[in-house]
Amino acid sequence: MDRNDDSLLRIGAFSTMSRISVRMLRHYQEHGVLIPARVDPFSGYRYYRAEQLADANLAVQLRDAGFSVEKIAQLLESTDPAMVEAAIDARRRELSRQREDLHAQLIALDRVSTTLKGRPEMTEVTVTTLPEMEIAALRKIIPGYGDEGILWQEIMPLLQQSGASFPAGGISGATFHDPEHREADVDVEVWIQVAGPFTPVAPLDRRHQPSQEIVTATLTGDYSQMPSITGAIGVYIAGHRLRTGPMFNIYRVSPAQNPDPSSWITDVCFPILGR
Repeated sequence: MDRNDDSLLRIGAFSTMSRISVRMLRHYQEHGVLIPARVDPFSGYRYYRAEQLADANLAVQLRDAGFSVEKIAQLLESTDPAMVEAAIDARRRELSRQREDLHAQLIALDRVSTTLKGRPEMTEVTVTTLPEMEIAALRKIIPGYGDEGILWQEIMPLLQQSGASFPAGGISGATFHDPEHREADVDVEVWIQVAGPFTPVAPLDRRHQPSQEIVTATLTGDYSQMPSITGAIGVYIAGHRLRTGPMFNIYRVSPAQNPDPSSWITDVCFPILGR
């Protein structure tokens, strides 16, 4: 062995100390990561400087964080700390988005299990008349249907500022005004039955809601079962050849009243416009 190799580490020893397999070290070399300090031209043995163990440790950490080999090579070669920190922040944001996506997929799997187990806890689809009432309402475009809580957080202080009062046994709900399902920027109106006149503080609206005939079914439980309810109502509407308006929910027991999803009670309604 060349005397110049006395101060270098053979690839086997470097592999042990860096926790990187020999196969991966060769792969890294092919992509410009952890270039050996010397390669013996006759034996092909690879030798590394002991100082390269620090880069190897960083390469392992970057690999475990999901960086590509190409990106690891770029970061190890960089002399700009700000660029390295920016890359780490970008990767952190990407992983956060992936975590949110995975969480949503797990929830979707739970919904699949619920669907496969059979019919959710719901009443039969019926036609009834919703009495006339006075309501206070707030209608806005919000990012998605799951963001309905934004409107409820906004309407409550407006009601208080307006001096609105509420009848015993009054109802509240949300109306979905888009003519079709939308993935984003949805038109939603939340409303609460009120008693007596008051001067609404903008953007709060006060109006008289005439009595209306509706097709409805009541869901007990979380909103993941909503497609089963709307599906049953859809069968009824089609079977009776009804023409209906925008869907709305009446929240008999809402998340604001009880955080336990199994206790939520929701009337799912479609106003009948014609037969």
